[in-house]
Amino acid sequence: MSSWFDKLLEDLQRRQAEQDARREGRPFPGPRPTNDGGNGAPPGGPGDGDEPPVRPGRPRVLRPDGRPSQPRWGLLIGIGLAAFILFGVLGGLVELITDLMWYSALGRTNVLTTRIWAQVILFVLGTAAFVVPALLSVWLARRIAPRVPIRRLSILELPDASRAITIGIAVAVALLALVSGAAWASNWQTTLLYVNGGEFGTVDPNLGRDIGFYIFDLPFWRFVQGWGVTSLIVILLLSLGTYAAGALRWELRLTAPVRAHLSTLGALLLLVIAAGYQLDIAELPFSTRGIGGTMQAASYTDMHAQLPAFVILTFAALAAAALLLANIWFKTLWAITLAAGAWIGISVLVGGVYPGIVQRFSVEPNELALERQYIARHIESTRAAYGLDAIDVRPFTGEQTLSRPLVNENQATLDNMRLWDYRPLLVTFGQQQILRQYYQFLDVDIDRYAVDGEPRQIMLSAREIGDLPQNAQTWTNERLVFTHGYGITAVPVNGVTPEGQPDYLVSGINREPELPVAEPRLYFGESASSYVVVSTRTDEFDYPLGDEGGETTTWNGSTGVSVGNPLSRFLFALRFGDLNLMISNQLTDSSQILFRRQIKERVGEIAPFLSYDRDPYLVSADGRVVWMWDAYTVSDRYPNAQPLTDIFPGANYVRNSVKVVIDAYDGSVRFFIADPSDPIVNAYAAIFPGLLEPLDAMPEALRAHLRYPEDLFTAQNEAYLLYHVSADEAGAGTFYNQEDRWSFPSQQTEVDDAGRIVEPYYVIMKLPGEEDAEFILIQPLVAASRPNMISWVAARMDPGHYGERISFRFPSDSTTLGPAQIQARINQDSTISAQFTLWSRAGSSVVRGDLLVLPMGDSILYVEPIFLRSTESSFPEFKRVILASQNKLAFAETVEEGIRQLLGESVIPPIDPGNGGGELPGDIAALVARASELYDQAQAALLAGNLGTYQARIDELARVIDRLGELTGTPAPAPSASPGG
Repeated sequence: MSSWFDKLLEDLQRRQAEQDARREGRPFPGPRPTNDGGNGAPPGGPGDGDEPPVRPGRPRVLRPDGRPSQPRWGLLIGIGLAAFILFGVLGGLVELITDLMWYSALGRTNVLTTRIWAQVILFVLGTAAFVVPALLSVWLARRIAPRVPIRRLSILELPDASRAITIGIAVAVALLALVSGAAWASNWQTTLLYVNGGEFGTVDPNLGRDIGFYIFDLPFWRFVQGWGVTSLIVILLLSLGTYAAGALRWELRLTAPVRAHLSTLGALLLLVIAAGYQLDIAELPFSTRGIGGTMQAASYTDMHAQLPAFVILTFAALAAAALLLANIWFKTLWAITLAAGAWIGISVLVGGVYPGIVQRFSVEPNELALERQYIARHIESTRAAYGLDAIDVRPFTGEQTLSRPLVNENQATLDNMRLWDYRPLLVTFGQQQILRQYYQFLDVDIDRYAVDGEPRQIMLSAREIGDLPQNAQTWTNERLVFTHGYGITAVPVNGVTPEGQPDYLVSGINREPELPVAEPRLYFGESASSYVVVSTRTDEFDYPLGDEGGETTTWNGSTGVSVGNPLSRFLFALRFGDLNLMISNQLTDSSQILFRRQIKERVGEIAPFLSYDRDPYLVSADGRVVWMWDAYTVSDRYPNAQPLTDIFPGANYVRNSVKVVIDAYDGSVRFFIADPSDPIVNAYAAIFPGLLEPLDAMPEALRAHLRYPEDLFTAQNEAYLLYHVSADEAGAGTFYNQEDRWSFPSQQTEVDDAGRIVEPYYVIMKLPGEEDAEFILIQPLVAASRPNMISWVAARMDPGHYGERISFRFPSDSTTLGPAQIQARINQDSTISAQFTLWSRAGSSVVRGDLLVLPMGDSILYVEPIFLRSTESSFPEFKRVILASQNKLAFAETVEEGIRQLLGESVIPPIDPGNGGGELPGDIAALVARASELYDQAQAALLAGNLGTYQARIDELARVIDRLGELTGTPAPAPSASPGG
């Protein structure tokens, strides 16, 4: 130690000796001689030296052969622990090396190394930041502990356990230092965002801080403050433990040096606690005290009671710290006790009781008046956090009469009317296009393409490789042969054959498609899959060739990891626990291993700091099949903004900042910045240089397929249900009284189904007031108190309009029917309900597609496709389409016929009479079956109130009964034509 510390220590010891002499009423002896042993005893006395007298120990126990007995359990435990650590380190090292090889193959080594170096540096800093002050404090405690020999406790002589305790404290310091380092390493994103984050250019209206402080700075400082409190408490306990260890050898007395040491640690702890109160002030915009806990924002009580309380608590903590420091020179235990008691009392009264009193007796009786400005700020912040303030609000009445000129003006909407629902279509793909049982279709995506020069809305699905049959699940088949899927299936949204089947644009394998794909092989997709090895001596199965087996191929991409040498094979054999990688003779020097083939795992490994849409979608462009995936930057730290509960739960800031493109053949991944105005994505671009490219770098053919993401649209609409009101005092009053709350409409999708929410849907249509049809995403909204339409929201995504959102608002006194009301009318229609009943009784189940709400001019057209799934066929077939306006229903086989019915140019035909009036069967069994069918049809018509159809079925049934009588020679009674007869 330096001379100044020795002098300080000597002065503190002198002061303590003087105080002891005065307390005992004896003269102060002055400075002690330097040869007294340092413990206050005369030289040569029992206190001379640091060690007590040596006492004889117990004799060692000898074995019969004369050798001393040695314990073995400790050795075995040590060996086991060492082996566990060795294998753990070896496994981590293998994973790290193979990850480096994987990132290198993708050209993303800097992404991994950035994360690793950030974690390593922070681990070292976090470890050093704890271990240095902890060891210094422990060393200081050992040096300044009083060295007065301990007296016997009666006849009990205390054992000397100080050495063991000291070793235990040293081990505890080491382990806790590792924990500290791990805590810092795990917060690498928080730290790097703090270093690279910028300003938002918008300030919090309550505290005047830039939004960037809350997003980037506050999480970091909160972590540092929490770590500081925890570390100082632990260091204080370790120091006390060191003093306690010394007390087993020496008498523990609260000398001036000990008091100075502990007082300094306590003062530092109080300073960090005081800093925490200041951070608590900064976190007031995340309070949930306002309006019964339904609003996350700073409220009146927070700003007028809680904030002053935190200021008072800050000064109270600083005052207590000052008293502790004063205790170094003045023995003021009474002042410390008073400060501690006052601090605790202030914390309870000022920090808890006082804000509660203000909330209960001042705010609650006058809540709206006092909270109005804070509610308005909450609305403003929430609208900004989700981009709701950028929505263009336009009036819409829905009262325009549907007419032929209006229909002709919106012909593009009708030409792209979605008749196929993705759920039944996925089942159909799985039955008609799967071709072999080792293929599978996992999802159906919707996009727009130019077909014959016209924009068409297309539904696509990828034919991915799935599980092999049980008896074919060998290592060679699963890892070397069946390595990829093949091709896509595509059908227009309204492509229906006369038999009710999809009218495919792309179907089968090696057929001439209308959407040509030069490279149809799919090595990377949505399906969960393990690794495969390519470029081996075993040919890869490509696609089936009827009964002749199949064609073969060899992958020729460049993003695989080479396993052409024994070392790399050994590493991957360890990683995957697969010995076959080492012993198989099918691998060559050019063999490569493909793993992380599921795009969710692949993309998430490269950029785990982004949130991803639930539905990546398939795109066929420039002869390639790629996956396009929307990624988001999200945060729960936007001040005064309300968090979401459904999509992105807990987040209160969302931006679709990144578009991800994954090549389905070679697995290359590119990230493009879609929202350069987002400070969070700019911070990540600074952290990972070269990872995030500008959107202009995306190929033009892919940019034509950019979609406004459904998850973002749903999240924004979830917030818009309540936060469509203006951010002023009038809007605050409406918000507080919940006078204008909206909700998502519900729909019925099966005949006896309770229903589900109407989801957003992509359509090609002409927006009211626009000249041309465009690809948009829309969703209707209804009032929460009644099912009438209140608005419909559209997101545009064609070039020049991408990202624009429009809210078409109905008048507040509008009675425009919502989806549930339209479906109620459908269910009450006698003809339609009779047909549903008839189909259900004839061995089929009715599947109702999503109800679409399509604006046309200033009118609304409702569309619901109807499918039948018979017991003889496992996939649905399109059967009818229901069209509806505000006052009419249409039930037709085609859209054009339905439009004609709505316009009054035709009528809904009666229920199909089956074989009525035709030639009757000539055998008894067929006649009995026909009689049963006619009876069911008659009962269905009767239940629907369609007496004309009922009578027709009864008349036909009479013919059948007469014919049965002729064949059996038994006169048959005529059935009654009266429903009650």
